[in-house]
Amino acid sequence: MAPWRSPPPPRPAPPGPPPADPARPDDLPVDAVVEALEGYQRLTIELLERHDDPEACVRALVALHLRWTEEDPDRARMVARHRHAVMAGPGRERLTASNARYFELTRGWLRREAEAGRLPAVSFNVFHALVFAPTQELAKHWLGGRLRRAPGEYADRMGRAAWAGLVAAADEGGGDR
Repeated sequence: MAPWRSPPPPRPAPPGPPPADPARPDDLPVDAVVEALEGYQRLTIELLERHDDPEACVRALVALHLRWTEEDPDRARMVARHRHAVMAGPGRERLTASNARYFELTRGWLRREAEAGRLPAVSFNVFHALVFAPTQELAKHWLGGRLRRAPGEYADRMGRAAWAGLVAAADEGGGDR
């Protein structure tokens, strides 16, 4: 049996201001988080409106999320760290309105494209899980230093996988929301 060793000393705090205390709403970067999320939603909506080909759009949405994370890792970390506290407190009203508009536009795009036969019929929740959840997970690993390659290097493969997931998950009248 190996001899017992004392645990390593705590790692020094990262440079920059200390993280906000979610228990103290005054410490939350409310405006910065809301503005970052609203900006991300605008970029997403622009892609939905610009693309005629849903598969190309899905692949572009995946690339957007990975690129957005890579372009400003500090912003991505801030949003990941504080979005739930902001939504639960001082940013609730503004984010609720922004999310409602974003969800409505995305659902409309999903419905139109499915009715036209260009996109498999899937619910908003399934769409979000297949397109955005994997990119968020990959981004989290990169932000945490657990990936060597930049997120954008995975965009093509993850975009193809997202589309394949949508095709495989096509709703055959199951009625997911």
